[in-house]
Amino acid sequence: MKRVVDAGISMNFAAKVTKVDTSDFIIPTRGYFFSHFCSMRTYPSKLLLFGEHILLQGGSALAIPLHRFSGFWQPEGTPLPAEIMAKLRLFANSTHLDSIDHLDAGRFASELELGLSLQSDIPVGYGLGSSGALCAAVYDRYCTTKTDNLSELKLIFSGMESFFHGSSSGIDPLTSYLDKPLLIRNKTDVFAAEQKNWKKKPYMFLLDTGLPRQTGPLVNWFLEQSRPGGSLEPVLGQYLQAHEQTVQAWLSAEYDSFFDNLNIVSGLQVEYFTPMVPVNTRELWEYGLDTGKYTLKICGAGGGGFMLGFCNNPDDIAELNNHFRLITNL
Repeated sequence: MKRVVDAGISMNFAAKVTKVDTSDFIIPTRGYFFSHFCSMRTYPSKLLLFGEHILLQGGSALAIPLHRFSGFWQPEGTPLPAEIMAKLRLFANSTHLDSIDHLDAGRFASELELGLSLQSDIPVGYGLGSSGALCAAVYDRYCTTKTDNLSELKLIFSGMESFFHGSSSGIDPLTSYLDKPLLIRNKTDVFAAEQKNWKKKPYMFLLDTGLPRQTGPLVNWFLEQSRPGGSLEPVLGQYLQAHEQTVQAWLSAEYDSFFDNLNIVSGLQVEYFTPMVPVNTRELWEYGLDTGKYTLKICGAGGGGFMLGFCNNPDDIAELNNHFRLITNL
């Protein structure tokens, strides 16, 4: 996959090393490395399996770390365009970081200039948490006294990531930081999800629609149509019930129940959630349901970006490769 960057999120930020105080570094056979360098852990992307939009109506949401994409710190990287570095400098010197207790934003700013980079292959603009991984990595590296309280962490990450998005739930960086599945209820309550082991796990894949996403208008549409008299109001109860049973079946590793309820969710989405199901996917979406070969659902806001798919056998989605780019082995 090609590396993607934009002015809002760093995917591979770096600056050229020019002058170094060797008292703060060790010198191996190749280049300079920070003596206080974090352990080489990775910060995975995040996938919202279930809960898009319906969370706003009291439904549950389940976010999982997606190790197919990730980021990690390294002391040297490819210099970014000036506008990207300018954005990162603003982030390092922003109140979003300065207001966090025990987070050394000054060291972050200094190390940016010395060449520190977060190497990442998380796609930008596809709802996989590229900015979330960045925030998780910054907190993990530069916060000297960390909390393990999920509510406090969520609040911290919400403030950090709002620098990039204007507002943030904090779920993306929290999932990346903890590297564990998270269950969200009542819009804000967050728990570590208890996941049973699958005897046979459904095969998951992402389908790239090739279309841009517009989250805000779709959220507004969902809220408007969920009100009395709206197009979703007659089916909202059925949708919520099937959705909750899908989440429970996934956590309980109940294979048949999972697909039974997932197919109801998918069918209601393709029939009633019109703006969120891209036109270029509709025919194949319905074909998957009709044949039982695979099941597609909205991923994140919908309307573009990725759609999330499940199937029994990866051979059943081979034909989709003729129409879309697929990301498999999730």
